[in-house]
Amino acid sequence: MKWSFKIGRLLGIELRVHLTFFLIVAYAAYAFASFNSDNPQAGAVYGAFVITVLFLCVVIHEMAHSKMAIHFGAEVDSITLLPIGGVSQLKSMPDEPKKELLVSIVGPLTNVIIALLLLPVVLFNWGSLASMTAEEFLDFLLKPSFLGFFTYILFINVMLAVFNLMPAFPLDGGRVLRSVLSMFMPSIQATRIAKTVGQTLAFLLGMVGLYTGAYLWIIIAVFIFFGASQEATGAEMKNILEKLTVRQALTGRHDAVRPEMPLGDVVNIALHSYQEDFPVLGGEGQLVGLLTRSNLLVGLHQRGPGASVGDVMVTEFPTVAPDADFARVFEKMNESGLKAIPVVDNGLFLGIITLEHLSEVFNLLSATENSGERRQRAGS
Repeated sequence: MKWSFKIGRLLGIELRVHLTFFLIVAYAAYAFASFNSDNPQAGAVYGAFVITVLFLCVVIHEMAHSKMAIHFGAEVDSITLLPIGGVSQLKSMPDEPKKELLVSIVGPLTNVIIALLLLPVVLFNWGSLASMTAEEFLDFLLKPSFLGFFTYILFINVMLAVFNLMPAFPLDGGRVLRSVLSMFMPSIQATRIAKTVGQTLAFLLGMVGLYTGAYLWIIIAVFIFFGASQEATGAEMKNILEKLTVRQALTGRHDAVRPEMPLGDVVNIALHSYQEDFPVLGGEGQLVGLLTRSNLLVGLHQRGPGASVGDVMVTEFPTVAPDADFARVFEKMNESGLKAIPVVDNGLFLGIITLEHLSEVFNLLSATENSGERRQRAGS
C-alpha cells in the first residue's frame, strides 16, 4: 500500500504502518491532554499509550483473519495499520462460502476474547464502578489509572466486535452476510445484495452523523459506501473474467525486443505501435525479461538512448498459462503492479496480455452478459 512502511514481521506476515496512522496517535495525545488539564503532559503520554495498545488489538484482529485465510490456502501479502483500523492485504480469498464465513467472523471473535480476558479485572472492581455517575465514569476512563486503562480497552474491544459485525459490506459483518447468502444463491447475486445493504446502512450512518455532528461517523460511512462499491465491482469483474481463458483471447499482436537492443530503437517501435510493455526474448526465442514503460522511461532518463534493453529490463515477473482464466491474469496484475503479463506454456513464450487487452475483454464480455440478461427479462 502506498504511503506505508514496513515495521517488521509477525508469524510470517509483514506488518506495515501507513503514514497517516500517526495522525490518530497525535489526536489521541491531544484529546487526552485536553481532558487532563491539570497534567496535560501525563495525559498526552497516556493517550498515545492507550491508542497504541488499541491498535495492537487491531493487529491481533487482522492477524486472526490472515491466519485463518492462510489455513484455507489463501495468500496474505501484509497487514497495514491505518487511522481507521487495520487492513489485511489478501492476495486471494477462499471462494467457498463456509470458508469465507470463518475467515470473516474470526476477527471480531478475537476482540470478544480480549474483552473476556479483561472482564475479571473489571468485575473485581465492579462495586466502585457501578456507583459512578456517567460523568464520573467518563472522567475515570480518560484519566490515567490502572483500572481505567483495562476498562477502556475492554469497552473498545466490545465496540470493535459490534461495529465489525454490522452487516455493512465490506465490513466483517457484511462478508458474513454475503457468505451466508452464497449458500443459497449464486455468489455474485449475494455480493450485490450485500453491497446494497452495506450502502444503505452507510447512508443512514452518515445521516445520523451529520444530524448529531459526529463527523467520525460520516468518515466511516463514506469508507463503507465506497468500499462496498469497490468490492462489488471487483467481484463482478472476477465473475465475468472467469468465463474466458487466456488461450481463447490470446493474439499475436505484440512486438518483442532483444536484450542487446538500444533503448532508442525501442522508442521507435513504441511510437509506431503504441505498445507500452515489451517481452524480451533471448537468442532461441525464450522469454528472458520484460521491459515496462516505466523501466524504459527511467532507463532513457538515467542511461540515455544508447543503453541496452538488458540493462533496464525486469527479470522477475509473473507469468500465466494459456489455460488460466482472465480473472487470474487480473489478480496477477494487481499483485505485481505490472500492466502486462507474459503467457508461457511449458517454458515456451506464446504472447502477452496487457491491461488494455484485459479491459477490452471485460467490456465485451460484460456487454454480452448484460444483453443476455435484458433479453431474459424481456422474455419472462
